[in-house]
Amino acid sequence: MGIPVAMISAIYELPLNTGANRVVRGARIEHVIGDPNLGPEKDYAYGMRIVRTALHALETEVSAPTLFNPLEMTLAELSP
Repeated sequence: MGIPVAMISAIYELPLNTGANRVVRGARIEHVIGDPNLGPEKDYAYGMRIVRTALHALETEVSAPTLFNPLEMTLAELSP
């Protein structure tokens, strides 16, 4: 079976098309986990949302390439 992996990528179509099973949509190419234009506190919160989405993806059984979008996840799904 192997070790589950969640790939965070701003260009999410590429890993999906190459067969990565769990792909988490990142923010931007130059800042994959966050957006410094949001300011320090909101940037941190956004980055944590992406990381928690990746952890949720690791816990989720998948059988085909699947995109996990942090902006579509509910807070209940992302709570630690």
